[in-house]
Amino acid sequence: MIHRNCLLRPAWSLVASGLVGFFGATAAAETFTLEPGPADRIQALIDDVVSDGDVILLEAGDHVVESVIDLRGRSITLRGATDRNGRNVARLTGTGGTGILSLRTGESHATSIETLDVLGGDIDLGGGLLIVDSSPSLLGVRFIGNTASVFGGGVCIFGSASDPRFERCDFIDNRADLVGGGCLNGTNASPIYRDCFWSGNSVGLYGRGMYNQVDATPSLVGCEVDGCCDVVPPGSFIDEGENLIDPYCGGCRADFNCYGGVGSADLGLLLGAWGSTDPVYDLDGDGVVGGSDIGALVAQWGDCN
Repeated sequence: MIHRNCLLRPAWSLVASGLVGFFGATAAAETFTLEPGPADRIQALIDDVVSDGDVILLEAGDHVVESVIDLRGRSITLRGATDRNGRNVARLTGTGGTGILSLRTGESHATSIETLDVLGGDIDLGGGLLIVDSSPSLLGVRFIGNTASVFGGGVCIFGSASDPRFERCDFIDNRADLVGGGCLNGTNASPIYRDCFWSGNSVGLYGRGMYNQVDATPSLVGCEVDGCCDVVPPGSFIDEGENLIDPYCGGCRADFNCYGGVGSADLGLLLGAWGSTDPVYDLDGDGVVGGSDIGALVAQWGDCN
């Protein structure tokens, strides 16, 4: 069942009575409330009913997704209900074989997704959310247990026009068969992550929490990544401060690229820093990168646990 509630949003009317001008008026912005059930009702609202500024409010429970929900460039808010303590109680739940959310039509920051759990997505790119050349705002969204057969188990972002905002979002137990278990930030994308959390994500290759392609410029502030070496490459983000991120694993300190083991690529990186005082490659802590650091690297050669 769909319920409508009216809010007020500004509109403009042309008045012609000997004068030409625009005068303030009001038009009804609406909130459409959906009970738990098939999520295709969300798509029907987006396709045929809502206007910019409207809100789709999902009540507590499972809204079952059998085909990906495409926001179609709408400047609307998709919001889940919360309990009295502010915790998410509405879920977009995949049934397998489909992603959950897709934003590929130039959505701006005026397109907002809020206080929802997104879980069970299963597709090639962006199991929970795929963003291409779009910049939505996400607040309090939890991506849980989504899967991608290629990139971005929880979220996958592509395109130089993509600078989405993630605030107080969680990436938990997602998986990508290649890279970017929690999220993948594609080349030239510039998302902002504020007060976000990553835990328990997994990959077939590397980047359990996050993988950043060449020239991606994600910014992180106040974020926490539970685990070590989960952001690949290490330091491939703009550190805005107050982050809790361990770029290396103590038992595998020489895995400079966080690809899951110590090998020739890591040796090449160390040789590139030869003679410098770069603490990243100064494995023995004597203040300079030299021969003894090669010995420390060789001692760690092979797969990391």
